[in-house]
Amino acid sequence: MPLADAPMRVLEDALRDPVVVARYRAKVLEVSGSDCLWWSAAVSGRGHGRFYVGTVDADRDNDNGVGGVRDLCVIAHRFGYALVCGATALNSIPVLGHGCDNPRWCAVRRLLIEWR
Repeated sequence: MPLADAPMRVLEDALRDPVVVARYRAKVLEVSGSDCLWWSAAVSGRGHGRFYVGTVDADRDNDNGVGGVRDLCVIAHRFGYALVCGATALNSIPVLGHGCDNPRWCAVRRLLIEWR
């Protein structure tokens, strides 16, 4: 599902912020014997990396009808994809899967776009 306007602005700002980008890259590791990159920080119950990108002022986001301030976390490999391809490209993709089917892997070269 595409991000609404307010979360999209937060994501775009995060992608331009060198501190946020450095924080993301510090959590992606090369592991000896693996040809992929591994997420080393927070993980969801389904095993996907979780990355905090900022705070959304939902009062400015009329798309979802929910007010207040909330944290915006994204799936780590989706943030990595947005770093390479941009937030608009990411927002147009319904499903971004792993070629290796390992939810902790983050290498953009191994991601598969699924148009459902």
